[in-house]
Amino acid sequence: MSHDIDHETKPDMTPMIDVVFLMIIFFVCIEFRTLEAKLPAFLPKHKGSSPHAVAPQPNLPVRVELVAAGTRTFAPGLGAGDVDPGTGRAPRFQLVGHQVRWQVGPKVLHDLDAVRHELQRVAGDAQNLVTDAATGGRRLLPCVIEGQRGTCYEDIARTADACRHAGFADIEFGGGMGPLR
Repeated sequence: MSHDIDHETKPDMTPMIDVVFLMIIFFVCIEFRTLEAKLPAFLPKHKGSSPHAVAPQPNLPVRVELVAAGTRTFAPGLGAGDVDPGTGRAPRFQLVGHQVRWQVGPKVLHDLDAVRHELQRVAGDAQNLVTDAATGGRRLLPCVIEGQRGTCYEDIARTADACRHAGFADIEFGGGMGPLR
């Protein structure tokens, strides 16, 4: 007897489908908030609202003010209304001549290194420790970065980095005179 029947062999897709369904269930059930909580992001925290009067808390104001707006310079061949053909977005620009000054408490400073030095001096002074309401222990007073009209995100971000580096753990943002540009 001859077995000349040609059988086409096909792979069994059932195990692969099972694996795909298990992966879908895994990703649906996992809590991404726990993964996001592990990312180091230092964002302002909402303090909430209360109908009760709250005693004012001491803080260190760090004001960032515009001195010179600077001029926008684009890549060669691109302008303000153009679209970058590589990205399909508005072209990046650099501010030439952009200058800001800082006011850390009452002291006016004109460069970021001086701001870093002043913040470290303030952080090292024991008079700038306040009582933590949650623990009852002593901690460094909060720092409030006040970006004024015309300052850029980069100005505020560098200021926040300087505050964090100096040891300020509680950094808040506010007090500006309008939207940051």
